[in-house]
Amino acid sequence: MAKNYRLIVQNGLQEVAIEENGDGMYVADFEGRKYSVELESVDDNTLFRLWVDGERIPIAIRRDGMSLEVFIGPDRYSAEIERSAGALTQSGPAIEGEVRLTAPMTGQVTEVLVAAGDEVEEGDPLLVMVAMKMNNEIRSPAGGRIVEVSVEAGDAVDQGDLMLVIDTESDS
Repeated sequence: MAKNYRLIVQNGLQEVAIEENGDGMYVADFEGRKYSVELESVDDNTLFRLWVDGERIPIAIRRDGMSLEVFIGPDRYSAEIERSAGALTQSGPAIEGEVRLTAPMTGQVTEVLVAAGDEVEEGDPLLVMVAMKMNNEIRSPAGGRIVEVSVEAGDAVDQGDLMLVIDTESDS
């Protein structure tokens, strides 16, 4: 299932959908065009090499939280992963009236505060994650009814993993 990202690059909004094919291979859909992408970690997953459609691109990507620094030859670009709708990514195609809340960071779920069927308001706490020895309370980006909870206390999650789904058009 593709993960959709909204990036702020040089003060402009860019959207890209990325689907993993395994072994560091991805398909990226950018502005309606699909690219075959291979990403190779050079160090501890902060520096990468990139191949697009089989062609090596002289690029390095440094990631620090939600900030990216992209180096293409001598040129440097900055990007921020947008924190829209309370989540950093939205898994799968956008569905009207549905919010698919994904993990904003890699960590461990320590508490799940809601269950399927629960009604929530925007800003209500949904779960607690520990990342980098810090507790992070994840709040609802919208009001609605919880239709799916994909994680339990103790689960390890990677950034972008689906945690729960909220139906924002529920009539209660």
